[in-house]
Formats: sequence, structure tokens, C-alpha cells
Amino acid sequence: MPLPHFLIIGAMKAGTTTLYDDLGQHPGVCMSSQKEPEGLLHIDAPGGLERYERSFRAAQPGQRIGEASTAYAKRPEHEGVAKTAARLLGPDLKVIYIMRDPIKRIVSQYQHEVGLGLEARPFDIAVREDPRYVAFSRYDYQLEPWRAELDSSHILCLRFEDYVQDRAGTLAQVAEFLGLDEAGLPTAFGGARNASAQKPVAKGAWRGLMRSGLYLDHIKPLLNSQTRDRLKQWLLPVAKNTPVILDDDTVQWLQASLTEADHGAYRDARLSSC
Repeated sequence: MPLPHFLIIGAMKAGTTTLYDDLGQHPGVCMSSQKEPEGLLHIDAPGGLERYERSFRAAQPGQRIGEASTAYAKRPEHEGVAKTAARLLGPDLKVIYIMRDPIKRIVSQYQHEVGLGLEARPFDIAVREDPRYVAFSRYDYQLEPWRAELDSSHILCLRFEDYVQDRAGTLAQVAEFLGLDEAGLPTAFGGARNASAQKPVAKGAWRGLMRSGLYLDHIKPLLNSQTRDRLKQWLLPVAKNTPVILDDDTVQWLQASLTEADHGAYRDARLSSC
């Protein structure tokens, strides 16, 4: 069974869903049947490899195979993913990492978790008490294990803001990195997908159904992303809109919690430098 040639590893709330959808429209690409399969986290569990391979069973000969799992860049929650990827997928693996203004990414993650009912604390308390918020914006820290396993030419760093401003140009950059014909890229674009604000949220029985094998293996592959979005908007409640007002003390605390290397990784991503 085929396995990925490339991975979109994150960052969370930085445009990975939109890139997954955009690349999935290219005839030379087969993306995993669902975003966030997270197969590399469970590859050594009984049946883990077989389940991961099923994510790519739609691949046709000659297609570039990819998947997008932001958990692969969520240290320290998940360690050792880069080593697993290099062992399983080989030295020719390519990795795409999208970064976003680190504080805006933290705000979006917080709003996402509030919308899912996973967060109830005020923002300024949550980010201080839960180290994940800062850790997932420590971009140099997240890239470190991938740099140790892969040649630098196999890691493409992008900025969310550049992708939003010049989607076609960014996709052309990605196509060149992956060895794809630019002619197969989409030319008409909707809005960014998976935005935290006004996002339909699957809870309870709906959440169970959308994570089931019935949906992921038999229903979802029959629906394009636009149809899925319309169905979600029709069937699911909308996430709670949680405006965040940043006070100066919290901004300064967040800035100080990021190293100069983390800030530099984000600044330099406009040059695709990792």
C-alpha cells in the first residue's frame, strides 16, 4: 500500500486545512481521505500501519501522496514524530510547515477550544496555566526534530499571512517544492477553511458519527469540501463567538515566553528558510 511522499505538519490554526484542500484539487496529488489522520502517532500500535495505509487507498499510480496532521508539530504533547516519519517514510520525505503570527495563532487556538467546549477560563489565565498555547507557537522548537532528521531542502516553511495575501503564488511555491505541475493547481478560491469564528461544531452523537469509519471511509470521500461545508452549516450548531481583548501585560508575557529563535523562524519563513 502507498504511504505519503509529503506531510503538512502544522502549525495548528495556521491554514493547514485550506492547504490540504487546495492541494487535494491537483490531479497529481492524493491527500489522505481525512485531514488529521495522525497515523504516525499510532503507527507501532497493533494495526496502526494498516489503518494508516487505508488513508491513502485512493492513490493512483504516479500521484504524490500527502497528509496534514498538526499533531506532528505539537511538542511536548507528541515527541518522536520526526524520527518515526524518517524511519517509515524515508529520506525523500518532504515536510511543509505553515506559521502564523504567534500571538494571533494562540488567540485562534483559544477560540477554537472554547468553541469545542474544551476551554472555559479567561484568555489571560488559560495561556498562563496551559503550556500548550505557547508551545505550539514556539516554531523553532517545533521544527528542531524535523531539521535533525531531514535535509533542509526537504522542509518548506510558509507564513499564513503570505498564503492569505497571495494564495496562487504560495501554491506555486508549494508545487515547485513537491515537483508538481503548476497547471494542475486551483485558480478559483473561496475563503480560508476551518476558521474558528462561526465554525460549525460537531458534538455528542454528531462528533461520534464524523469520527466513525462509516463516515471517514464511505461517506466523506463521496463529498467535496464545499458540499461538506454546506451540510455542516445546515446540521451543526455554530461555535460560540469568543472575542479576545489582549491586555498589554498578557502580550508582553507571551512575547517573552517565545525565544528569539522562535520569533526568527516566523520572520524568516517569508524566505522559506527553516
